[in-house]
Amino acid sequence: MRWKPAELSRDEVEIHKKYLAERDAVYLAHGIDKNGMAKFVIDAAEPFEEPVLDLGTGQGLTAIEIARRGAVVITIDISEKELREAYLNSVAAGVESKLEFHLVNNRTLPFEDDSFNLVTLVNVLHHLDDPDAALPEISRVLRSGGKLLVSDFTEAGFDILDRIHGEEGRIHKKNTEETVDTISRKLPDFGIQCTSRDSRFHQYLMIAEKS
Repeated sequence: MRWKPAELSRDEVEIHKKYLAERDAVYLAHGIDKNGMAKFVIDAAEPFEEPVLDLGTGQGLTAIEIARRGAVVITIDISEKELREAYLNSVAAGVESKLEFHLVNNRTLPFEDDSFNLVTLVNVLHHLDDPDAALPEISRVLRSGGKLLVSDFTEAGFDILDRIHGEEGRIHKKNTEETVDTISRKLPDFGIQCTSRDSRFHQYLMIAEKS
C-alpha cells in the first residue's frame, strides 16, 4: 500500500532539523558517523541505475543518500511510524520529491517481477524475524544484472548502539543472529552472487549481482 505523508509546516521542519543535528551529534560522540556511513554504503553500490528499492527504510538514511545522487527511490517499511520519520528526514534533506513510500511487509512485495536495478537492505537484517523469507522476493523483483546491497553493523557497531540505547533507557533489539556473511552464502540459491565485500564505519557490507 502506498503511504501518503501529511503536509508539514515550516516550524515542524525546522524543529526536526534541530532534532536531527542533536541525534547525529550523540552518535558521533559515541563513534558512529551516520552521514559518513550512508555515503560509504552507497558509494559501494556505484554505479547504479534506477529503479531503486530500499527495503526496511527505517529513518530513510539510505534512501536519502541515493536521492541526493539524483535517483528516485521506492522505499518500504512495515512501520508507519518509521515511514513518517523517513519522510521528515527527507524533507529536512530537501529530497522528499524523489522518495515514494510504501507501507508493506518485505515478504510479499507489491511489485512486478524484474522491476529494480538496485535493491538495498541496510541495517535491517538484524531486525528481521525470518531473513530467509525475504530472499525469494528480493530475487523476484531484482532484474538480471541488477545489484543487491546488504549492510549491517559490526560487533563494535552493535556495542555502540547498545550503549546509546541503554543511556536513554531503551533496548536495541536483535531479532536474528543472521549476518551479512551468512546471508551471502545463501544468495546463490536465488541466482545472486556476491561480487564484493567491505567493512568501514562500523558496517559490514556486501554487493551482489543477479545472474
